[in-house]
Amino acid sequence: GFGVWLLGGTSTIHIGASGLVFGYFGFLILRGYFERSFISIAIAVVVLLFYGSLIWGVFPTVQSGVSWLGHLFGFVGGAWAAHLITQRYQKTEEEIEIRIL
Repeated sequence: GFGVWLLGGTSTIHIGASGLVFGYFGFLILRGYFERSFISIAIAVVVLLFYGSLIWGVFPTVQSGVSWLGHLFGFVGGAWAAHLITQRYQKTEEEIEIRIL
């Protein structure tokens, strides 16, 4: 939302749930990349197979009425969330291993 607000034009209207959809799409794909567990990679592959063509929505188009900025920043937000959650999860595993030792 912040990226769209910052870079969106003053005469444009950005409304809808597509930013959320692209955020979840980016999260599912990049969590497999960051986490590198079998289940996360399998989910990322399945999502790419079924919904991979969504990635074209993050690029600018001449089609009016489509907020490609919402799509782009939704995807970036999902990627960032995947990175943060994976990083936090890995730190928790390391703390558990240290306590066991």
